[in-house]
Order: sequence, then structure tokens, then C-alpha cells
Amino acid sequence: MKLLLENWKRFLTENIKYTAFVLDDESSRSLASHAPEGWKVHSHHMTLIPPPESKSRLPRGQFFKGCLTVTGIAASDRVIAAKVDVGEEMLLFKITGLPHVTIATNPETGGKPAMSNEFTDNDFQPIDPIRICGKVTEIV
Repeated sequence: MKLLLENWKRFLTENIKYTAFVLDDESSRSLASHAPEGWKVHSHHMTLIPPPESKSRLPRGQFFKGCLTVTGIAASDRVIAAKVDVGEEMLLFKITGLPHVTIATNPETGGKPAMSNEFTDNDFQPIDPIRICGKVTEIV
């Protein structure tokens, strides 16, 4: 029985690439408007459980649909990101670093989406709040 349960758990989680708050189309377009011409747009999601840790599932109550607020933008010559205020949502799991959405990367300077994890709180410039909506989902 123990082996059956272990195999079932592995079956349920082995195909999960990562868990994210996936933006709806309007929210994605709103953030994409902050991307400079010629940059690759990535404004799709906010990673909640990254690939190395994606073998665990969220508790059922964490799969919500709703809206969050972008409060700042950080930019370098390689990547642009939006800082997200998660408010009282999503408290049962840990987001590594600051909650953010990668907006765009610069292909000419070798920008990669993961580089947005290098921003610190001081890198984000305050902006008028932007409401982003979407839902938490497991990406397979």
C-alpha cells in the first residue's frame, strides 16, 4: 500500500514544470506595454514554485482566481520586471526573492527571464498601481 501511495504521488507531481500566478490576456498586455521596442516580451506569469521545487503541490485552497497590484518597475540593460504586492493572498508558500513578473528581456545583451530574480527591493521605482488579474495554476 505504501508503494502504491508513493507511486501515485509521483504520478501526480512528476509532470509539473512550475506553479505560477498566470496573468489574463488584458493584464499581460498591460505589462507588455512597458517593454522597449525590440525586447522580447515575457509578461505571462509570476512564478510561485520554481522548477527545482515543483515536485510538491499547493494545498487545494491556494488555487485562486483574482487580482494583485503592481507597485514598481525595475529595469537594467538586460531585463525589466514588475514588483507585485501579493497582499494577504498566497501566504502558504514561499516565493524566492521578491514577488514579480518578468516583463521583457533584451536579446541584444543576452537578457534571460531568470535575471529578474537579481533585482532587489531598492531597484524598483514606484509607479501608479497597476491591477493585474489571473489565476494560480500548475504548468505542465
